[in-house]
Amino acid sequence: MDSEIIYSGVGIVIFVIIVIMTMRSNVVEIIQSKEEKRADIINGYKQELQVALEPLVDDIDARVAKKRELLKKFNTELSLNIFFDKDELREIILELSQE
Repeated sequence: MDSEIIYSGVGIVIFVIIVIMTMRSNVVEIIQSKEEKRADIINGYKQELQVALEPLVDDIDARVAKKRELLKKFNTELSLNIFFDKDELREIILELSQE
């Protein structure tokens, strides 16, 4: 019986310490708005497109083929993303195709 009281007391003390440490932590969670997330995703695709096409500056046919391949990949990924509807998807792909 005494051991049960000791274990209960230790459990309560540990719980209180965890709660206090959690409340005192200086970790700030950064929450992005829908527009910020959207912009981050689009900028990531633009950067990926630029990096992939950079070595193909002299070969127009290879550049077009690579761009088409990446745009199809981006379209597939974006169609699964909850942040974009069909109209936005079309606008984004058009914007990326002009890069």
